[in-house]
Amino acid sequence: MNLKQEVICFAKKIGFDRVGFTTAGPFLKEKEILAEKKARNLLSPFEETNVELRCDPNKILPGVRTIICFAMGYLVEPYEPEETCQDNINGDLLGKISRYARVKDYHFILTKKLKAIVEFISNKQPGTFKIEVDTGGLMEKAAAQRAGLGWIGENTCLFTPELGSWVFLGEILTDIEFEPDRPIESRCNGCGRCIRACPTGALMAPFQINPNRCLSCITQMRGFIPEEFRRPLGNRVFGCDTCQEACPHNMNVKIPNHKEFKPQFPLETSLAKLAKLNKHDFDKAFKATAAGWRGRNVIRRNAVCAIGNMRDVRFKKLLEELIDDPSEIVREQAKWSLKNLTKM
Repeated sequence: MNLKQEVICFAKKIGFDRVGFTTAGPFLKEKEILAEKKARNLLSPFEETNVELRCDPNKILPGVRTIICFAMGYLVEPYEPEETCQDNINGDLLGKISRYARVKDYHFILTKKLKAIVEFISNKQPGTFKIEVDTGGLMEKAAAQRAGLGWIGENTCLFTPELGSWVFLGEILTDIEFEPDRPIESRCNGCGRCIRACPTGALMAPFQINPNRCLSCITQMRGFIPEEFRRPLGNRVFGCDTCQEACPHNMNVKIPNHKEFKPQFPLETSLAKLAKLNKHDFDKAFKATAAGWRGRNVIRRNAVCAIGNMRDVRFKKLLEELIDDPSEIVREQAKWSLKNLTKM
């Protein structure tokens, strides 16, 4: 067994579902696309803005020869389909939290596993390494596509054959040369379901997204929610899975059931509890997840917005109380939501 095969076997042994290898040449096509997006102010506020850095792996790790790409699925049983905005059996209004944000923060889980792989390789062959998990400069979806992990769909997500787009990605850049894998053919047939499903038109066209209109980004922004996005948010509290759930390639997928990604809380959670969330309960529920980084009051603000969208007069008293909340963004949102109730 050569080193490449040993790395694949070890990576799967510690929990990765897919592994691919690619060369470290620059991403020239992606560079043109990124430059155009930057000129049109269509870069996500959460991504690296240095186009040269993002498209040239050698600027991330001088002397790099290989990018090893990894994917780990995060769905667990029971897989819960998207629910409509409705009350549960106890009469609570329920808020939706994106699946990726309900589990322990993938940045830490994948980084720990990638460090173990670096140690595994180093014990067999010396080299230089750089780990990336979402927050670095590397164009990870483009790298994963080139490494044969999957293809990029019309909604701009990376899709894998068995797991759909319900995956977390991570990479190791190294100056060790490995034989590259071949990209796989795209299975996106241009059905357009993701584009039609997007509530705000953030998916402007196939493979083109305006992050400034993406509800996942809106739920994570600081300050006040722009008024045009408040109604479209529906009962979303953090993130948005709509375009993924509309895709046929995300139906009947393999559910890996990794123990690391056991949900911290239900897919839908009481909006009243979220709106009144204290620091202790926030830390207990959210701090270890990818939803914890924006802080308690952003979650509360979104929950208050969702309550307004439900237009349930039973929650008028709660909204009246929140008008005097210490948080300015919660107070302002409570006023809007209370006004929504009175329009009925």
